[in-house]
Amino acid sequence: MALGREISADHSKGLQLQELIRRDRARLEARLGAGVLDGLDADLALLWEDSAKTASSRQLQKAATWTQHDAAERLLAVVMAVRTALKLRKVEAVVLTRAGVGRKLDARIVRTVLEGARLVVEAYAEHPDVLRGAGVLPGDIAELEALSARLAAVDTAQEGTKVTSKQKTAARDAAHRRVKDAIAAIVGAAELAFVYDPERLALYRALLPKRIRARKASTPKE
Repeated sequence: MALGREISADHSKGLQLQELIRRDRARLEARLGAGVLDGLDADLALLWEDSAKTASSRQLQKAATWTQHDAAERLLAVVMAVRTALKLRKVEAVVLTRAGVGRKLDARIVRTVLEGARLVVEAYAEHPDVLRGAGVLPGDIAELEALSARLAAVDTAQEGTKVTSKQKTAARDAAHRRVKDAIAAIVGAAELAFVYDPERLALYRALLPKRIRARKASTPKE
């Protein structure tokens, strides 16, 4: 079972268990550790909140990725325009090399585009007359610097989004584990509380998470 489906299934079982607990709380609470029932309520609420935000979070990540790609494409276009101008003007090889001509750039790999822009800016600082002679203006260099700063900022923000997403996933998974542990503990308490009420006990047993229920409790031999 996929993790998302498993969490959804266990969340549903937890909600059903809450309904049983409302009637049986007094009989169960004394057999459970402090905070088990209240902890279940809190973690179920957390899982519900997380599932409600998941779709929105994915859309934000997608938007951030497109923003990053757009910034990289714009910067790449300017870098390649400068390179093409230098090659068409047949500037000397040492300047072409200094400007990064020949180095592979990929808009999907931010560091390559930023490096390409940096080399052009440095080449202009070292050989301003040559680049000016090829048609590169100070305004072009200023645009390269501005686009580089924008791309670097967007890239940093995108990485921050990934970290935040990992943290949220870790918190969700921890809550899910606690929900499963709480359900198992509550059903265990029900085994004793309803030992003479098999029909009521069956309702609790049916709510054990699938991976826990696989280890079926032994039944007395007649």
